[in-house]
This record gives sequence, structure tokens and C-alpha cells, in this order.
Amino acid sequence: MVALPGFRSETLNAVTVTLGETTELPVKLLLQSVTEVVQVTAESIPLFTASKAGTSDNVGTEVLEILPTINRSIQDFARVSPHFVQYAFNGDPSALSVAGRNTRYNNLQIDGAVNNDLFSIAASAGTPGGSAETQPISLDAIQELQLVVAPYDVRQGSFSGGGVNAITRSGTNAIRGSAFYLFRDQGLVGDGIDDRPIATFNDKQFGGTLGGPIVKSTSFFLGNLEWGRKETPSGYSISGTSGIGFGRQAEAQRFLDIMRRRYGYNPGTLDEYIRGTDNNKVFARADFNLSNSQLTVRHNYVDGFNDVGTQTNTTYNFPDNFYRFHSQTNSTVGQLNSSFGSKFNEFRVTYQRIRDFRTTDSRFPQVTVRLPDGGSFEAGTEQFSTANELDQDIFELTNDLTIVRGAHTITLGTHNEFFKFRNLFIRDNFGTYTFASLDTFEAGSAQSYDYSFSTTGDPQFAAEFPSYQIGFYAGDQWRMRQNFTLTYGLRWDKPFFPDEPTANPQAVAIYGYATDVVPQTQTWSPRVGFNWDLTKDLTRQQVRGGIGLFGGRTPYVWLSNQYGNTGIEFRRLQTTFAATNNIAFVADPDNQPTTVGRASTNEIDVLDPSYDFPSLFRGNLAYDRSLPFGLTGTVEFLFANDAKDIAYENLNLLQTATREDGRPFYGRLSPTFGDVILLTNSTEGQSWSVAGKVDKQFRGGWYMSGSYLYGQAKSINDGTNSQARSTWINVYTAGDINNPPLAVSNYDVRHRIVLTGSYLFTLRDVGVTLSMFYNGQTGRPYSYNFGSDVNGDGATTNDLLFYPRDGDVTFTTGSYQELAAFLGAGNCTDVVPGAIVTRNSCRTPWTNGLDFHAAVNAGIGRFKPEFTFDILNLINLFDSSKGQVDYAAFHDLLVVNATASTTGEYSYSVNSIARPGGVRYTRDDLRSRWQAQIGLRLRF
Repeated sequence: MVALPGFRSETLNAVTVTLGETTELPVKLLLQSVTEVVQVTAESIPLFTASKAGTSDNVGTEVLEILPTINRSIQDFARVSPHFVQYAFNGDPSALSVAGRNTRYNNLQIDGAVNNDLFSIAASAGTPGGSAETQPISLDAIQELQLVVAPYDVRQGSFSGGGVNAITRSGTNAIRGSAFYLFRDQGLVGDGIDDRPIATFNDKQFGGTLGGPIVKSTSFFLGNLEWGRKETPSGYSISGTSGIGFGRQAEAQRFLDIMRRRYGYNPGTLDEYIRGTDNNKVFARADFNLSNSQLTVRHNYVDGFNDVGTQTNTTYNFPDNFYRFHSQTNSTVGQLNSSFGSKFNEFRVTYQRIRDFRTTDSRFPQVTVRLPDGGSFEAGTEQFSTANELDQDIFELTNDLTIVRGAHTITLGTHNEFFKFRNLFIRDNFGTYTFASLDTFEAGSAQSYDYSFSTTGDPQFAAEFPSYQIGFYAGDQWRMRQNFTLTYGLRWDKPFFPDEPTANPQAVAIYGYATDVVPQTQTWSPRVGFNWDLTKDLTRQQVRGGIGLFGGRTPYVWLSNQYGNTGIEFRRLQTTFAATNNIAFVADPDNQPTTVGRASTNEIDVLDPSYDFPSLFRGNLAYDRSLPFGLTGTVEFLFANDAKDIAYENLNLLQTATREDGRPFYGRLSPTFGDVILLTNSTEGQSWSVAGKVDKQFRGGWYMSGSYLYGQAKSINDGTNSQARSTWINVYTAGDINNPPLAVSNYDVRHRIVLTGSYLFTLRDVGVTLSMFYNGQTGRPYSYNFGSDVNGDGATTNDLLFYPRDGDVTFTTGSYQELAAFLGAGNCTDVVPGAIVTRNSCRTPWTNGLDFHAAVNAGIGRFKPEFTFDILNLINLFDSSKGQVDYAAFHDLLVVNATASTTGEYSYSVNSIARPGGVRYTRDDLRSRWQAQIGLRLRF
């Protein structure tokens, strides 16, 4: 309502105010003496507002309720933005990659309060419960999503990827509620490209929401409960009864026979493993109107577990090698919003408690047996789950004061977070063995061995350390002219680490780096953005843009490595794989050998004293315009250059020779240690994209949005792993492994098309909703690699392939013609004979995904039942060969196993994937089939 003494008041209805932005509506008031009836109609287009300068999107209530979703995930709606891409590492649960950045670099908020998995162990994490394949909050509790990429509001921080802010619903003066039940099983899943029914599968989701007044117009409540129960096939079987056939049945049966007869252990059957995934969610919110203030108190509880294991077309994990990941999150928030004339203050306090841990059904050393065709079997307790627990306690204190002074809207604020971590992680604690063949496995003679154990009085010693981060910021939104607004400000964030890791004098003496070093960094984040309104007559148009420095946290799992791997608290035996090794296999997990020949006895992780948290310069330039038929169009250029990102080096490597293809060959500086990994910085990463988008707001029953994006992202290290050694060694390079060149990022998207639309209509007093979502994009990047260690760095899967000329190398298995045909059949660049291939120079096929949603509802008194039907991967329903989700596991294909003679010449053994009849990619079996879901919702 707009009121002014001496004038008639006017009420404007159906006005949309975009989250985080201002919406301006011109209103003319008539003198109070005028008696005729005047009807005022106002419509705002959220895109056109003076406060919008950066790259952002909003997903409103209507869109949340009508677009297709089976997982009821925030991701299912964030993906409508061209810059927010669902990324799944191998067949893991998906996470959001924003503008070509690591999924760990995002910031998730609920009602502006931090709701992150700060530790971010898994690549699919970043949100609490991510590895448990549950959602951080019930979808029914969300009213609106704010998606930010380059915000020039200084209140937005703590990310160098993207930000997602979920605004929750609140109660009103009317008692309203809903209950729902969603169901799908194997009968609602297609037979797939192999025309084979899926194994046992079912997914049940059910819950309800109730809201209303506690005291009318004064206090309100809203509560939500939700449960999920799911069983999912793992995707591969050796028996061939379901899933994708792994083959190698005779070898698998011999492996089982050896396990049972020779070692008295049963790793499971040859049938497809069925994974369990359950979760429970509780959300409660209360709002209180207190004179000039509003108090909000809410609590969010998420408890879930997920059976985890990755099957590929070359590696088969037996059922006992899967582990169960448990996650429980409690988050409590209190927020007080107060207004004092032209001032507005937001005060918020948050406490978040996260408890994650892994359990297994077996106690047996992990065993990997290599097969002649390049495949392998894995069984026993998963090597990273023998002792794995994580506790996170997070406390947040934030205060934002907004002051309106004429043409200026000034913001002064502080954001402070206090953390406490406890990380129990002892890898290979039951022993990890690799065998060159089934024969050596049967003989009990291993070719590599890893074992870690505590040297303290506590066999389950955990790294514990606190940390806190303080931040202050000041910003101004200056309306310089009626049609030009400048947004600018400065933000300062600084982390503190009160406790230092244990000092190890040997690290300083041998490598020149101390183990008791913690980050001494700070981030200054200046930002400036503008909005220039060029509206003429009825055509709305604007130019906007800006640039800023955006800094985020280092995922704390990368910093915990320095606390857990000082070389003091743990002993880690490591014997690099060699066909000539003869290590006695010990099947008892509690009596593993503590000395093995010439095995290195420790790993040390150190930090560069000048290390800085990840940050980047990011900017945008965009043009927005209203179009006929109620459409709006946008063209936007987005760019970024790393100021600081992660880089790793192994200080214990020393080049001792050069291979025939020109790559270095390494030895150990000190045989006492296996790997000494330094975390430092790189400044070379970069990305850019151009996006075009056309939208139609939800009006008259119609909603539509379409976008096209072309982008490139390059990096030094994508940070896809959690352990220091893994993050270092999985950066594929043809040269100096401690100085990798800039290359295509794992998160590089290139072409992406997104189309969404919905139509609501009435048919004989029955409401009908039809909606769809389409995503088409370039396939994931990957590399051609050796399946053996050719450069002596101790890893057998990270060496880029040398593509020889005919006659350059000898072949023990396969032929040059088979190799050349395979390499030439890929969608690759820079793959030429006589050279080492470059990282991520190949692409998997283009992917298409089409989802459909239909809903029918009718009012019955106060109640409104709604029947829903969703189809995921609709394209596959019409053609089982379409809608396939193929990927190269770990972003590489292990094409050749190579050995080198004493004079350095290579001898190649071509693996089965590169020979006639071989399967190039791993297929995500469930995602490659159409799936349907039926549901019932009752509103009242």
C-alpha cells in the first residue's frame, strides 16, 4: 500500500520482488477529493532493476512447484541457470559446478545463514549430507532460490565458484498444510540400451508440511517432516543377470574360489549389488513480530546414509568393497531484523553440528587383482574406510546494517565463523595389496603393499584442530542518476588457526619446509558494478556489468592433511607396484606387517608459508531487453582469472633420467619417505563464457526459459581429490609433474543448451500442469593414459599416453593398427603420432536429457488433491539408444600398459578397451534409462 496525507492511498498487488534486489514501481496518487473509481495495475519485471549489476538468477515459488524433479533436489532447479551445471564425478551423486569451477568452491546458505560442508571430503560434497546422497533441506520448506555468480553486493562472500541461497517458507495467519507421497520402482524404469530389465530398485519419498499462526498477526509457525527410502542397483554384474555385463566370468569365479578356499573369506556374489540410501529430514521455523523487529528461529535436521562404491567397465568392486556413509546434520539459526527510520539491521547467529562416519560389513585387507586385458577385481574393506570419521562444529555470527541516505544505500557489516574439526582418517589400516595376476594372488605374493597405523598411544588417533574466520565489509549502492546506479564496496576476510600441527625436524632438514605451518592469509575483495537503464518508451533495456575479486575458503580437508600427515603421529608403509616384487599377503587385518623390505615408511604433507586461500578476479558485461509477447532477453559475457588457486608439488621426487618420449623419469630424494607433498598456489587458471537467454515470467498459465552458453575453463589443478598425494598425482602432465601446464579443466563445459517450459490450464474444473526441462551439453573432457608407471612417480594411472609412430615401439599384446584405430575414433584434439597427448584433449559424446512433469488437481471442499507423474530421461523412452550417460572413469582411459627396457625403449600391451570388441566408456546404467515416478499430494 502506498499512502500520503492529502492523497488517496493505492494498493498494488501481484508485485514480484527479486531476492537480494530492489524493485521499483512508479505510482501516481490522486487527490483525496477525487471521487471516481480508479483501478491501478502494476507489473514488474525482476530483471529490470537498478540494483542488478552482476550475474545472478532467481527461481521463484511457481517454478519450484511445476518443473520436473525426481530427486527433490536444489540442483534440479539451480540447473535452469546456464552457469550452474550438474557435475557427477564418475557415477557419484551430482553436485553443482558454477562457471567452470570446482564443486567444492561453492557457498550454500539457507535464509542467508551458512549451511556448507566446510570439510568437503567428497567431490560430490559441498553441502551437508552430499556424500549420503541426501538433500540439505526439504524442498517443501523452500520458497525461493537465489543463484549468484558475480555479485557486487559485499555481503555475498566465501566462494570462488557460485552461491546458492535458499529462502524458506514461513507460517501465515491461515492454517495451511500439505502431505505427499512419491513412488518409483523397477517397473517404472526402462530396459535400457541392452534390453535388460533393471535389478531391484525402489524409491519412496513421503512427508508433510503444516503452518499457521501461533498468535494471529503476531507469531507464526511452520513445520516439515520428510523421509526417503531408496534401493539402487550399482550398475554392473559379472553374472549378467542384471545391469551392464562386466564379463570375465571364469576369472571372477576363480577369484572367488581363491578367496574362499585359500583365505577363508567370502567377498560376496557375482550378482549386481543393491545400494541402500535412506534419509530423514525435520524442519521447524517460528516467526515473531516484535514492534519494529521480526525474530525468526529455525532448526533443520538431516540424517541419512548411503552405500557407496564405484563400478566401471574396467574395475569390478565386489559387494564387500562397498561402504556405508552416514551423515547427520543439526543446524539452528536465530535472526533478528530491525528497522529504525531509514536504517535496517539484520543480526544472525547460527550453530551447525555435522557428524559423518563410515561403516563396513567386512574386516579384510583390500585386494586388487589385475587381469591380462587391463581390467581388475577389488575386494575386501575399502582402503579409505577402515577408520574414517569426521566431526564439524560451526558457529556463525553476522550483523548487517543498511542505511539509506538520499541517493546512497550504505551497507556496513561483519561475518564471522568459528570452526572445530575432528578428523579420524587412517587409510590402509587393514592393509592394501595389489597383485599382478590371479596366479600371484593364489600364491599369496603381492606386487605392492600399503599400510598405515598410529604411532601414538591411541590406535584411532584423530587430527583435531579449531579455526575461525572473521570478515568486515562496507558497500554503497549509489543512484548517481535516475537511470544509472553504481554498486561498489570492499570486503576483508581473514582466517585464523590457533593450533599448529606437530613439528617434524626431518622435514626442515631434508626438504626445507616445516610441518608446523598454518595459513597466514587474508583476502581483500574490492568490487564495483553498474546498471545503466536505457529504457525508451515501452521497451525496457539496460546495460550492466562489473568486476571484483571473489575469495572463498580452502576446503578444510586439504588443510587437515597437514595436521594428520606430519610424519610423527602415523607410520605409512608404501611399496610401489613392480612386477618383480614378492610381498607375502597377510589376510588378518589386525596383524599386518610393519616392515616390508625397502618400503618407504612415511608420508609428510607440508604447507607453503605464503599459501593463500583460493580467489579470482571475475567480471561480467550484459545487455537485457524486453521483447514482444512478454519475453525478456539477455546476452552476457562472464570472465574470470585466478588470483590464487591450489597447486601441489612432491618434494621427494628427483629427476634421474629421461624417457624416449621426452618425459622425465624420477627417483626418490630420500628413501625413508614415500611422498612429501607441498600445498602451494597457482595463478594461471582462467575461464570465460558467453550466454544468451530468453525468459517469459509465469503469467497467464505460461512459463518458459531458454538459454545457450559457450564457455571454456582451464586450470592447473582441479582439486578433485581430498588427500594431498591424490590431488597432486592426478594432474596428468607430459613433463615436470611438479609444474603442470595450463590445460582444459575437468569442469569445462563448452556448449550447453537449456530449455524449460510449463503450461497450466483448466479442463472441466480440473487443473492441469504440463512442464519440461531439457539439457544438452558437450560431453566431459578426458585423457588417454598409460595403465602403468612409466615416469617413476609411484602411480600407475596418471601418465599421459605416448602415441608412437608405426615402428617406434614393440607390441606384446595387440597391434599398432588397433591402437591407432582406437585413438583416431575418439573425439580428440592434439592426438598425433610421435607425441605425448595433452590433458583433457578428448570428449565423451554429447549428452541429452529431457524430463517431463504432469500434474492434475481438483478442489474438494477445503482439500485439493493433486496427482503427479514425472519422467526422467524421456528421450530414452522413445529410443533406448538415446539419452545415454557415458563417461571416462576418473577423466581418463587407460589404453596401454607399458614397460621399458634397460635402454629405455617402450614395449606396449594394448588393453581390452582399445582392442576390437572393447567398450570405450563406462555407462551410468540407471541415468541412461528412462525412469518414471508417480505421486499424490494433498493440500489444505
